[in-house]
Amino acid sequence: MVSYIQIFLRKNLDLHISGLRVRIKPMFKWIAVIMVIVCAAILAALFFYRPPAVEKEAPPSWREDFLPVFGSAKGGAPKGWLFKEKPGTKRAVFSVAGNSKDGSFLHVEADRASASLVTKADSVDLTKTPILRWRWRATALPEGADGRVMDKDDQAIGIYVGTGGVLNNKSVSYRWDTDTPKKAEGSSLYGFGTIKVKWHTLRNKEDAAGGKWFVEERNVAEDFNKAWGFCPAVIYLSVSCNSQYTKSQAAADLAWIEFDPEKP
Repeated sequence: MVSYIQIFLRKNLDLHISGLRVRIKPMFKWIAVIMVIVCAAILAALFFYRPPAVEKEAPPSWREDFLPVFGSAKGGAPKGWLFKEKPGTKRAVFSVAGNSKDGSFLHVEADRASASLVTKADSVDLTKTPILRWRWRATALPEGADGRVMDKDDQAIGIYVGTGGVLNNKSVSYRWDTDTPKKAEGSSLYGFGTIKVKWHTLRNKEDAAGGKWFVEERNVAEDFNKAWGFCPAVIYLSVSCNSQYTKSQAAADLAWIEFDPEKP
């Protein structure tokens, strides 16, 4: 009984025993030609293929990670930052802390105290990088604090973006309050009216349980324009912690903060 393989070989191969040479019939020649063409096409595709360019996000124009500085003492300002105190008020404590779980961060705390850390952000152009992003958490809220009431105007932490000098200073602030409703906003005057603040409450006591971290994002250029009618060319950045009005304790952490371009 002749197998199918034998029949196939007899039909397609002409064996020459004397020369031990196999002559491939025309059908096999065409198969060989097609295989060569396919292999050549694959090699050409591999050679000329270029993966599509992956569009990378533009890096932030300014960023602070609050990394520890060798030899710095507890309560010292991070590099590039300066303390701003309120006359006659106990100073809040600012220090770079960290652990294996959360990494490095700025820790702020106030015991019937108040203060701010201020730094210049000269490299920031709000027309190009208007988005302010940061990661924070509150660990102790000033008892009964409410940004809408002057004698209760304390916050565990506030982020300020401002411009101007001593006699004419305007800023927008983003606060972690206690009793102030989230999404509330208002205006405050300090320093006999020389310091004007448009504030926004982003978090309050509802978000403080468990010491959970939150990442925030605000369009500072839009907020500044809405508040003061212009977008500042030169700005400073400030981080505050206050508990002097409520005569209580406040504490919070800030992991990092940066200015980013607006996403298309």
